[in-house]
Amino acid sequence: TFKMVTSIAVLNEGIVTPETTIYDEGKFTKYEYAGYAPTCWIWGKGSHGTVNISGALKVSCNYFFYTVGDYLGIDRLSEYAFKFGLGVPTGIELPESTGVMSTQKYKEEVEGVPWYAGDTLQAAIGQSYNQFTPLQIANYVATVANGGNRYSASILKSVRSYNYSEKLFERMPEVLSTVHAKEEYYEAVWAGMEAVANSIDGTAYAVFGDYPVKVAAKTGTAQLGEEVKNNAVFVCYAPADNPEIALAVVVEKGGSGSAIATIARDILDYYFSFKASAHYLETELSLLR
Repeated sequence: TFKMVTSIAVLNEGIVTPETTIYDEGKFTKYEYAGYAPTCWIWGKGSHGTVNISGALKVSCNYFFYTVGDYLGIDRLSEYAFKFGLGVPTGIELPESTGVMSTQKYKEEVEGVPWYAGDTLQAAIGQSYNQFTPLQIANYVATVANGGNRYSASILKSVRSYNYSEKLFERMPEVLSTVHAKEEYYEAVWAGMEAVANSIDGTAYAVFGDYPVKVAAKTGTAQLGEEVKNNAVFVCYAPADNPEIALAVVVEKGGSGSAIATIARDILDYYFSFKASAHYLETELSLLR
């Protein structure tokens, strides 16, 4: 679910264009001489073939993001992640963890060892030392959906007097950071996320292919090591063409993001049915008046 950060970063830094394609060779061998050659998740089963940014997001091609992330470097990658709100405070009016965005400084201070190119490859697909809260992830997805404005998270809408007769405070939207990028770059990312849920080979098509509201999504798997069941992450926003709601679902030992997409569907079912009910009620009240 981190790969949208890498996508906007490499597009904005001129490393690729929306049309640039890379062939998925399965194993990234640039650093094999040093004993490190990470593989795409499909390695051993086939290849994703030739993909661009949108296609790489649709099928979650690790090889594509290893390649572009290697050119980008960890310093520029972490800069974009911070602007998207990952590893920094969300602004919510409660104590919170700020999480961790992988950086050279973090590794050197915590592990006492230098940063390697392989760390950058893993960070580019959301692994390495990256640890983010569900709220940060949801807010980041909302930022992607709206084209780069990261708003402060909040549980407070307004404050009224004890008998509701007077409004004492009304919370106004607050932009904490903006990820400036050409609209065509965001459009490439949006297209990839829409394909995740709406293309037959998308990783969430089985759950959202027939959904009455068009959804944009990304599945994720937080890998924990050999013989350990992975954590699952699923993010989405809807409607895809005019977003109203963004969410993140995180399930410890959930396996994979595609396996928990049904939870997100249940939430969207409730949201859109509640919205429809509220609209119906307001219409009926208007008629009565």
